[in-house]
Amino acid sequence: MRRVANRLKQASDIYYGHGSNSAHMEAWVLVHGLLKQRVGDSIDEAFERCVDDCVSLRLGDRVPAAYLTGLAWYFNRWFEVERGVMIPRSPIGEVIETNLRPWLREPPDRIMDLCCGTGCLGVMAALAFPEASVTLIDIDERALSSARSNVLRHGVSDTVEILRSDLFEQLEPNVYDVIIANPPYVSADEFEHLPKEYGYEPRTGLAAGHDGLACWRSILSEIGKWMSPNGILVGETGSATAGFLNAFPSYDIFWPVLERAVRQEDGGFGVFVADAETFLR
Repeated sequence: MRRVANRLKQASDIYYGHGSNSAHMEAWVLVHGLLKQRVGDSIDEAFERCVDDCVSLRLGDRVPAAYLTGLAWYFNRWFEVERGVMIPRSPIGEVIETNLRPWLREPPDRIMDLCCGTGCLGVMAALAFPEASVTLIDIDERALSSARSNVLRHGVSDTVEILRSDLFEQLEPNVYDVIIANPPYVSADEFEHLPKEYGYEPRTGLAAGHDGLACWRSILSEIGKWMSPNGILVGETGSATAGFLNAFPSYDIFWPVLERAVRQEDGGFGVFVADAETFLR
């Protein structure tokens, strides 16, 4: 790990934005991710060569560590992630770790993870609320493949269903006590200036129109009919937060202070919680 970290430190153009924030953390994720995938018990020369090859790809081609190991380390759990699927990194995980307190008034019966990607948020919700039924939704079949693997990996297949849908389009009528949404929110201009590492992720998982709000406009236009009267929406707006506030000034939304997330340029964390009442008026 020290050797890997030292090699990473020597590269000035490496970007840490996919689950780690330093060369040391990236080295830990890379080495332990490869160890987790290894069949044998020992670290031998073959394993060291594998590590060296992966570091070379990380440095030379700027491939994110999660794609080199097939695993992402997210809130102290390993999640499988195929190449071309969004890598888990959402600060929403911290909100789920608190069991959605103080916003959730009673234990939820039904939870939706919209734009689920690897399913990491929905899986965390299923672990936090084992009595609830959880629905993971994404339009990308590759993402759903990773989600299926993670549902099995974390032993929540009895309470989790996985559906392919373009947002709410293919869903049958129902209401949910918790809707978790981490849709694309990168503006067209921002997308053109992203570090090279982001080029390995699907454009459809990042870009959301000229201002980054195209997906959120679609969600908010009909979310009210999918929420129970006491339900909550937990959403991420990331770099589009300022635009989101300007576009939807009438919504009563709370922006929690997070302890483990990195503050954005605007001083916030890009995650909000809103009661169903906001959308049922």
